[in-house]
Amino acid sequence: MKIDERMDLTELAEHMGTESLTEAARMRDLLLTESRERTEDFSGEEWAELLIRAGETPA
Repeated sequence: MKIDERMDLTELAEHMGTESLTEAARMRDLLLTESRERTEDFSGEEWAELLIRAGETPA
């Protein structure tokens, strides 16, 4: 999936294995800070770490 500011949050949520658009929006923000062009460019371990961070409630 291409990483950009116009990512479809519903599609990203499905890719993440969640229904939460809030988590998907946080994931999009995290992905935009990385220097990758596609979600497939992350290793399984990197993706898992991003999922954890996206699922955390901001303070």
